[in-house]
Amino acid sequence: MAEKPRTILAALLLAGDRVVSDAYLREVTWGPTPPATVDQQLYTYVSRLRKLLSGGATILRHRPGYRLLRTDATLDLAEFDRLAGLGYDALRERRHAAAAEHLAAALALWRGTALGGVTEHLARVELPRLEEARMAALEGRIAADLALGRHDALVPELAGLVEAHPVRERLRAQLMTALYRAGRQADALAEYQRGREILAEELGIDPSSALNDVFQSILSGDPRLTAPADPPQEVRVQSRGQVRPAMLPPCVADFTGRERQLRELSGLLCGDVAGAAPVVVTGTAGVGKSALAVQAARMCLDAFPDGQLYADLGGPRDRPRDPGDVLEWFLQALCGPTSPVPATVEARTQLYRSVLAERRVLIVLDNVQDEQQVRPLLPGAAGSRVIVTTRSRFTALEGARPLELDVFDRAEALALLRRVVGAGRVAREHEVADALVARCGRLPIAVRVVAGRLAAKPHWTLGEMARRMADGARRPLDELRLGDIDVRASLRPGYLRLPARARTALCRLSLLHGTEIPVWLAAVVLETDEAGAEDVLETLVDARLLEVRGTDGTGRLRCRMHPVVRLFAGECAQAGTTAAERRSTVERALTAWLMRARAAARTLNDGRHVAGSRALLWFEAERHGLVAAFRQADREGHDVTARSLARALTELRTLSGAAHGAPPGVAGRPRAGAGPGPRAMDVPLTAVSAGTV
Repeated sequence: MAEKPRTILAALLLAGDRVVSDAYLREVTWGPTPPATVDQQLYTYVSRLRKLLSGGATILRHRPGYRLLRTDATLDLAEFDRLAGLGYDALRERRHAAAAEHLAAALALWRGTALGGVTEHLARVELPRLEEARMAALEGRIAADLALGRHDALVPELAGLVEAHPVRERLRAQLMTALYRAGRQADALAEYQRGREILAEELGIDPSSALNDVFQSILSGDPRLTAPADPPQEVRVQSRGQVRPAMLPPCVADFTGRERQLRELSGLLCGDVAGAAPVVVTGTAGVGKSALAVQAARMCLDAFPDGQLYADLGGPRDRPRDPGDVLEWFLQALCGPTSPVPATVEARTQLYRSVLAERRVLIVLDNVQDEQQVRPLLPGAAGSRVIVTTRSRFTALEGARPLELDVFDRAEALALLRRVVGAGRVAREHEVADALVARCGRLPIAVRVVAGRLAAKPHWTLGEMARRMADGARRPLDELRLGDIDVRASLRPGYLRLPARARTALCRLSLLHGTEIPVWLAAVVLETDEAGAEDVLETLVDARLLEVRGTDGTGRLRCRMHPVVRLFAGECAQAGTTAAERRSTVERALTAWLMRARAAARTLNDGRHVAGSRALLWFEAERHGLVAAFRQADREGHDVTARSLARALTELRTLSGAAHGAPPGVAGRPRAGAGPGPRAMDVPLTAVSAGTV
C-alpha cells in the first residue's frame, strides 16, 4: 500500500471509534501545503481503502470527516492497551509473575518501529505517544522481573536500553538495582555518575529523587534493595509492626508566595470547624494546587497525631485511579499490610471510616477528576480533615469548602524568578524579567520552568530566554519544558477530555488576538447563535481553559484565554486545521468587528439619545478588542479590512469624544465613574487620514 492511503488508514485506526475530520486527514497526509485537488484525492484514497478492508471493518462518512468502524476485526494497539492495563493492575497488586506475563505479551505485539510507511506529518503527531506507551510497558515489565529476582538476565538488556535512552531515569535506576543485586556495586555507582553527567550536559538538570534514592540505598546497603530469596516466586509483603502513616510528598523546595492562601487553608485544616467536609483547592492546570496543598498540610502536621494519607488520583497516563484501589492502600497503611481488606468498594469504605472514627488523620487527595472519586474516601467522623485538589469546582460535593487558586501576582512571579535564577541576574535585566513572567501569564508552572532553564544555563541572559520564547521559528511551548515538568503535557489531558465541539471552539478562539472574548464574537467564530456559543464557552470555563471576565450589557459572558492556554490551543489549531480554514476563521471575526463598529458609528451619527447611549457603552466595552482586531488585520495581511477598521475607529473616537464633551483633539474621554480610559488606542489614525494605512 502506498504511503498516503496507509497514512489515512493509520489515522483512522489510531482514532479508535472517533470521527477524524477531513482537515486533520489532509494535514497528516499532505502537510501544510496540500495540492489543489486534495479533497478529490482524499475521497479516492478512502474509496480504495473501503475496497481493501475485510468485512470486519468499514469506513463510514460522518461529517466533517470519516470514522472506521470495527466489528469483529482486531487492532494490535487496542490489544496492547488491554494487556498493558492488566499488567499495570497486577503490578499494583504485587502479582509480579502475572504482571511480567501480561506486559511481555503486550510488548510482543510490537514489531519494529510503529507507524512504518506513513508520512512524516502523521508520525510527528502520533509516534511520540505510541513510543512512550511502549517504554512505559517495558519499564513495568522490568520492574516485575526485578521483583521476581531475574536481575542477572536483566543486566545486558538494561545496559542496551540505557545506552539507547540515556535520559530515562527509571531505566537507569533499574540498571543500578540489577547491577547491585548481581554483586556489581561499583558498576552500579558508576552508572549513577554517568547518568548525572548526561542529565547535566543534555538537560541542565540534576537526577530525580527516584534515581537519588537508589544511589543512597546502594551507599547505605539498604536491605530493601537486595534481591528476593530463591526461588523467584511472587514477592510477599512481610508483616511488620504498626507504622504511623506519613505519606505526604516532600514540600517544594522553592515554594514562593501564596501567604494569604496558606493562612486560609491552614486555618480551615487546623481550626475548630465541625464536620469532615473537604477543602477543595481548585484552579487551572499548572497553577500550583498540589504544591499549596502539600505546603499547608505540612504546616499542620501537629494537629493530626495519627498521620497523613496521600494519593494522586490522576493516575499514570491520565488514567484516573479507582477509589477502591486507593482505599486498599489507605487501609494497609492504617491497619498494616497483612490485614484483610474487603473485596467491594462499599465494604472498604465502611471499614476505612470505622478505622478513622477515633483518629485524627490528614488526607490529601491530589488531581481528582470528579466527585465520584472523592466520596468513598471521605471520613465519617469530624476528627480527620481532607484536602482535595482539582481543576473542577465540585459544586455537587456536599459541604465542600472551596479555595480558588489563581495565577501568581506580579510580585510573586518575580520573587520565584529571583529565588531560582538569582537576585543579581534578575536585577540586571528587571524589565526583561517583567516581560518574561508576563509572557508566561504568571502561571506558576511556566514561571518555574523558565526560571529552571535559566538556572541551568548561567551563560544565558534573561534576554536570550525571552528571544527564544518569541522566536517565530520555534514552538513557544517547547521552551516551557524542563525534565519531567512540561506545560504542554499539563494542559493536554483537560483538552482531550473536552467534547469535540468545545475543542474546535478553543482552537478557533486561540487564533484571535483580542484580550477578551465576548459571546457575540464567539458565536461568529463558531458559526452558531449566541445561546449556543455561551454553552460552549461555559464548557471551556468549567474545564479551566477559559476565565470569566464578567458580562456585557445584555448579561452575556465575557471570557479571557490565558496566554499559555492560547499557545497550546494555537498548536492544536495548527495540527488540526488547514491554513485556509484558519484564515477563514480570522476573516469572519474581523468582518464582524467591522460591521459592529460601523453600526455603532451610524447610531451615534443619528443622534438618538437611547440608542446612542447603548452604542457608546458598546464602544467603551469593546475599544480594546477593536484595536486588537485592527492590529491583527494589519499584521496578517487583511489589508482592506485593516483600512476599514482604522477608519471606523477614527470615526468612533471622534463621536465618542463629542458625546462626552471632550475639547477638540481629545477623543475617547470616559464618562465619570467609567474607570480609567484605555491606553491602547495607538492606532495610526493620522496615517489613515492621509490614506497611507
